[in-house]
Amino acid sequence: MNEVSVIKEGWLHKRGEYIKTWRPRYFLLKSDGSFIGYKERPEAPDQTLPPLNNFSVAECQLMKTERPRPNTFVIRCLQWTTVIERTFHVDSPDEREEWMRAIQMVANSLKQRAPGEDPMDYKCGSPSDSSTAEEMEVAVSKARAKVTMNDFDYLKLLGKGTFGKVILVREKATGRYYAMKILR
Repeated sequence: MNEVSVIKEGWLHKRGEYIKTWRPRYFLLKSDGSFIGYKERPEAPDQTLPPLNNFSVAECQLMKTERPRPNTFVIRCLQWTTVIERTFHVDSPDEREEWMRAIQMVANSLKQRAPGEDPMDYKCGSPSDSSTAEEMEVAVSKARAKVTMNDFDYLKLLGKGTFGKVILVREKATGRYYAMKILR
């Protein structure tokens, strides 16, 4: 499947990243993971007009919410080295489900193509596990696998500051909770 095709397209309301107003955007979700937004519907699929929004849904997280508007969903993904969050809303719950299903399908198909990462082979302690300093240290068993953003579920924004944000996360492998600081 080397040819890039449009999986889903249509109008979404996108919330601005800095100026938090809702703007209608015509989005194209492509099989290569690109999620491209235009101010107006492109005339042809091979549109030469530069998009207003262009990011990848590869290894993204999708969250469903009813705030700040009904039928809202949030896409959290990695762009270069930064975690970005984009908020969208549609007119109906069914339409939201269609978009979320399509985005998840593309993300899953890209994950299957990429070589699988080994599960983490070390454990980290947390204050709830034990109070001894020795058990709090990182125990390395064979070669240490690199921890990535994909090893965690993002649960809640704990705070924002000048240099970034702190998010409550749960490690997928162990179920342990951590506060993760993400720098801008």
